[in-house]
Amino acid sequence: MSKFSPPAPPGYLDPRVESLPPPPAPETDFSARLDGVIILVSAGDVYLAKACCASIRQNMGNIPITLLVDRPQTNTAEVERLPQVKRLVAQDVMDAETARLCTGFWVKLLVFWVSPYERFLYLDADTLVWGDVRAQADFDQFDFQAAFDFNRPRVFDTAEDIQKYVYDLDFIAKQNPGLDWRGMELANNGVFFARRGVFSRERLLALRQWPCWRNYEQGVLNYLRWEALAAGHPRVGGQRLQILPAESPYRPEDRYLPRDHRRPAVIHWIGKKPKIGRRYRAADDYRKLFLKMTGRNRWLTLRLFLEDVAVWLKRQRRSVNRRLGKDANSSDLAAPSSV
Repeated sequence: MSKFSPPAPPGYLDPRVESLPPPPAPETDFSARLDGVIILVSAGDVYLAKACCASIRQNMGNIPITLLVDRPQTNTAEVERLPQVKRLVAQDVMDAETARLCTGFWVKLLVFWVSPYERFLYLDADTLVWGDVRAQADFDQFDFQAAFDFNRPRVFDTAEDIQKYVYDLDFIAKQNPGLDWRGMELANNGVFFARRGVFSRERLLALRQWPCWRNYEQGVLNYLRWEALAAGHPRVGGQRLQILPAESPYRPEDRYLPRDHRRPAVIHWIGKKPKIGRRYRAADDYRKLFLKMTGRNRWLTLRLFLEDVAVWLKRQRRSVNRRLGKDANSSDLAAPSSV
């Protein structure tokens, strides 16, 4: 019996307690469809980024990866041991105004103008790629593709949901009175395909200052996608890619992988992330694969445990620093290296 509740229904695999099957073999060579992958990494996410990068290497070969690192003190040296993984510190490419506006979750906005790739896949650090998701990238038709929930759309039909999850209705009605949110689908912005510059720096920073957004940049990017759908430009679309195993309010068909499934997917640990005392099998598998890829083949379970303890200790220190009013991103919070 799984220690997690509820268990996966018959015919589905639960990545919290089961290993993912071998990825589906690509139907053709999709390497020309995408130029690189960008992963946003903060100090507390480095251990997750290792698993994310290992999953990319297993499923997408040596595609270039750029770590968009929040704060120069964030230690990503371990992740950079993988081939074709480079680091870009967000604060190094910000002017003073951008640095004021783009902190925390808002750092993600930078990918649209600092991306080293013309066509890129963006991933949060708490994701795992299963299969070559380049198969889903269609830049011939779209300049931005959202990654929707895996099975059924989350379509808004009440003003209360918009008010809670996306933006303040009264404010947006004054700014864009013609925009109709009815029937629009919400996308979690931890995964998307984009062409560099599809949304301009000036537009993004202007929207950042509107006092109306719910869930930080997620409100902005959903608004921009809906606005583009209404206007007919830029070209926006979406793919059913994200599986959200740790979120019990979601429907089972969006939380678990069908056992007979052969289409690429992205596992996204939104909310309840892997941590000490809450280990997820698929995450552990890829963390161990990362260790093997970087030359460490023994004591894998012990190495993960020691890293989990170090991550927990740094979280406690960060919590104490917040209560004391100190900078939570100071150098003593750099993520631990694997032992």
